[in-house]
Amino acid sequence: MDKKMKNKFVLAAVWAAGLLSFSACDGLVDDGDNGRGTPSGDLVLNVSKTIIQADGDDAATFEVLYNGESVTEGVTIYDDDNNVVDLPSLTFTTTQTGTYSFWAAYGTSFTETVTVTAIGFAVPELPEDPQPESTSFARKVLLTQFTGTGCGYCPGTISAIRTVSEDEAYSSKFLVASCHSFNSNDPAYSDETERLAVAMGFSGSAPVVNMDLSSLSYTSAISAQNLRTMVDQAYGRTSAKAGIAASAQFDGSTLVVTASVKAAETADFRIGAWLLEDGIYGQQSNYNQAAWTGDYNTHDNCIRIADSHVSNYNYTGYSLGTVEAGDTAEYAFVMTLDDSWVTENLHLVIFVTTPEDNAWVVNNAVSCDADGSVAFDYE
Repeated sequence: MDKKMKNKFVLAAVWAAGLLSFSACDGLVDDGDNGRGTPSGDLVLNVSKTIIQADGDDAATFEVLYNGESVTEGVTIYDDDNNVVDLPSLTFTTTQTGTYSFWAAYGTSFTETVTVTAIGFAVPELPEDPQPESTSFARKVLLTQFTGTGCGYCPGTISAIRTVSEDEAYSSKFLVASCHSFNSNDPAYSDETERLAVAMGFSGSAPVVNMDLSSLSYTSAISAQNLRTMVDQAYGRTSAKAGIAASAQFDGSTLVVTASVKAAETADFRIGAWLLEDGIYGQQSNYNQAAWTGDYNTHDNCIRIADSHVSNYNYTGYSLGTVEAGDTAEYAFVMTLDDSWVTENLHLVIFVTTPEDNAWVVNNAVSCDADGSVAFDYE
């Protein structure tokens, strides 16, 4: 069965072994806009892999579990438009590249949606592990800046971020992603940045600095010293529970990213990848030009794609399940680029989240060129 490719950002997951499970118990929350409501949780749709070659031979095989037991009789598979899909032997192949979504029903129960992406190009190979026996990883904090060209106080925060980023004692501790969500006429504003701001509770708010998608935020123009304190607090909160390696490659207007998460300790992990662009020009409002001097009209690290969107209120990443200490789990992202984006100015932040105090927060993050790779970073 072939289906017309949908115009949306797509993701794909690849496990080194085993099946990838999607269920309410994984913490995935349904958006509630599909007409089905919230999945029941007792029914799970597994898929052997969610990225396949569009050659008619490479296949994704499904399994349906009801309360942990495999079921076949009485199971109905639907597509994202709620149409019944005929999948002989619960196996899906296609010769048409695109994104295909499926969910299963059994009695009165139904599952989360599972997405399979069919591609016509090779998945980038991951870099070699420089220390295969080690699990002592360097750690980086993810600093998300909520900002906008219409925010007159934002140059103060931008200045602080620049100052601390140039401090050798801190530059290795954090990565920056800028969410331009304050004003819609901002050239770095998009539906994506607005959704992220809404999910984080910062829609229309700027300047805001958030650490690790956690509750640690600063909601006014921050000084360099206060920012250092925040970085220290976030960095010292936990050790690196995993390392991240990645490889990215362009195929026309498509960006394919393969990531590997290597666990330092056995834990549940989620993963996300954000595509950022540097060098975006936009006239910046500045309420204190005497103190905040310099160029604030060129904007870097601007979020173009936040591919960690579990639901409208959850950008903490896609479930990798439990990864045993020393083992790895692989994940692949497929992103569709806008023609207006400058390819050579694009780069990625890839992060993993873990549960902390009943919330999923970033445990580690890495930066990767949009047409390059990054190996595991050990201490």
